[in-house]
Amino acid sequence: MKSNKKGLIAAGLLTIVLGSIVIYSKKFEEILYKYFSAKSTAGSRTPLSVYFLEHIWMVLLSSLIAVSLGLILGIFVTTNYGREFKELLLKTVNLGQSFPSPALLALAVPILGYGIEGALIALVVYALMPIIYNVVIGIEEVPKDIIDAAKGMGMTEFEIYIKIKIPLAFNVILGGIRTALVINISAATLAAAVGAGGLGVLVVNGVRTLDMVLILEGAIPVTLLAIIVELLLKELEESLIWAA
Repeated sequence: MKSNKKGLIAAGLLTIVLGSIVIYSKKFEEILYKYFSAKSTAGSRTPLSVYFLEHIWMVLLSSLIAVSLGLILGIFVTTNYGREFKELLLKTVNLGQSFPSPALLALAVPILGYGIEGALIALVVYALMPIIYNVVIGIEEVPKDIIDAAKGMGMTEFEIYIKIKIPLAFNVILGGIRTALVINISAATLAAAVGAGGLGVLVVNGVRTLDMVLILEGAIPVTLLAIIVELLLKELEESLIWAA
């Protein structure tokens, strides 16, 4: 059987819409000004594409760090060597995510100052919980009889992880990564408050000047990007289920 491709088609159409908004940002502004009132019709001085690329870069970098760190830590605490640290790690990352993202950004500023560094730390901390949690749950839910059979075949613990546990848990792990990416795309808008740039600059400026057009010009691309990533990764999860 084949997985449903509706999500992939929807993601493709939304990508075209998002690309059109970014490329023809001035036209997009004009359309918004026709339907929403604003104190000024000057729009953004900086092209939308600049903020969009800054946002993408921030999300990609923070997500790459979070995924790498989350996989390493999650796998480690399921091993015989790291099992005793599992509860401590889960409580720590859960505490980090329970903090509102604006508070994490505010705490990072006195240490690292304004800029992308503090924003990256806040985004990584906020994205770690779903990744680590899903890695741990996915690996621990691998049937014990399969692991026992692998041990009976003479596999080492490393081989069991590479050939059995991680492949069987990959779909669950991917679910955590999907959640983390969507969180990062949305939370990255707040990074503008600490001078990290991105689409949040338009939202912050719009709130400051009560300009609904600027708010929408930043919020709509962020929303579309989050939906596109959600649909693509969900489609990948479903395709892996059918392939299994």
